[in-house]
Amino acid sequence: MFLSCLLFFFLGNYKKDERVAGCVHGGLDHEFGIRGAFSEYVVQEASLVFRYPSAMSPEAVVTLPLVSITAALGIFHEMGLPLPPAKIEANFLVWSGSTSVGQCAIQLAKSIGCFVITTASPARHDYLKGLGADVCFDYKDPYVVSKIKQAANDNLAYAFDCISEKEATRQVCAALTASNSQLCTVLPFIASEIPPHIKEHRVLMYTMFGNERNLFGQHYKAKPEDKKFAEKFYKLVSYVLLPEGLLKPNRVTKIPGGLNGVEEGFKRMMENKVVAEKLVYTIAETNGRNDCRWICCRKTCS
Repeated sequence: MFLSCLLFFFLGNYKKDERVAGCVHGGLDHEFGIRGAFSEYVVQEASLVFRYPSAMSPEAVVTLPLVSITAALGIFHEMGLPLPPAKIEANFLVWSGSTSVGQCAIQLAKSIGCFVITTASPARHDYLKGLGADVCFDYKDPYVVSKIKQAANDNLAYAFDCISEKEATRQVCAALTASNSQLCTVLPFIASEIPPHIKEHRVLMYTMFGNERNLFGQHYKAKPEDKKFAEKFYKLVSYVLLPEGLLKPNRVTKIPGGLNGVEEGFKRMMENKVVAEKLVYTIAETNGRNDCRWICCRKTCS
């Protein structure tokens, strides 16, 4: 699947030439009304886009719609933590903080006052602290779980596993010590391996569209409540999180040539040259054309 991000939209409460962003399903499925996204003009409901400041470049903002709603669905909608500007006192673990979702999760948890603990390669620690992480640990450290527990004073109830591979999820579960712990994952995990004191929430951002669809060989029922949350969250992004600097986009590398450059992007990814950033392509540059629309390619690496 590929998700592309909408940058110009003229319906609802928006005016011509306003700068907005959002995400749509990048595939094509006539049965479920999915129109695809590999084009310069993309159709999206006005309630599922957000305004962004003129000082922010389209290449940067294009990284936010997908990953921010993924993190927000987990932290605020599934776990039930309050939306900003509310504040709480709680420890919050973001496993694999330098992933795109991880970077957003760090910022959103910090925006409500959490003490944020994260894991990543040591080279990324300073960058993640700049986003709001209070402490960072090397996920390869054999004592990482005990260090997380110590940082949380053996009182950790919330965690977002941004990788959700088996060993990573096991370590996250081992770090959660509170009797009513909550864990967000982005991939399915063996339910029998989740300890009884932990409630798991699997986050799938496609639910934000509020309709049913087939994904990854499974049928997903419509979740209108997720769409209502997405609409509320994107308003918060427009009027609070972006204007107040509480949410910053990923670092980006723009690859020239539009869609003709995608192969080069995949090559860089396979060579592990894309770390803690997103690759961005301007669709209009494909075949030598010259206009302004952007898509982004996801890379999760710590």
